[in-house]
Amino acid sequence: MPPAKSLAVALAVLVLTAGCVGPSSIGDGSETPTTERPTDTATPTPDPDTTTGTDGSGTETKAVSTEGASNEPDPDKRVRLENAWNQSVDVRISVVREATNEMVHEGTYTIDPGEEREVYNLADADPDGIEPFRVTATARNTTESATVETHACHGDVYVEVLEDGTVYPYYPIC
Repeated sequence: MPPAKSLAVALAVLVLTAGCVGPSSIGDGSETPTTERPTDTATPTPDPDTTTGTDGSGTETKAVSTEGASNEPDPDKRVRLENAWNQSVDVRISVVREATNEMVHEGTYTIDPGEEREVYNLADADPDGIEPFRVTATARNTTESATVETHACHGDVYVEVLEDGTVYPYYPIC
């Protein structure tokens, strides 16, 4: 793959995962991100296409905030596999409900180069409100995990096999 494309993909992963990893580094085997709930510290963002209030320039604005999103249950969290490496990879996925240590999903999937696939949805585990689930991926003699909660501030879980063959699980947060 050309160096420019490799750099572009690496930058895209970096931007998409900004704020998603905890204090530990990628690949050290620790869970990232942690199971601590995010704090509601978002600054309201004006939306100039709404009709409440003005921002001083005559443009009508409305404040938008993610405050409270971490208290809003949202069990629709997909577990997706993506392979950016140049070889097919067998990826073993397990999903564990942390409250009871119950394995709610386990499977091994062969992912071809360039392939993306949804393999599970946390809604299938019928979570009771907001619950943490640990998604563990094993591929190429490496095991990594990420713990996601079923609230509106956490997004789908992505398990990527990067261009260099490393396994990287993550999810976006608001």
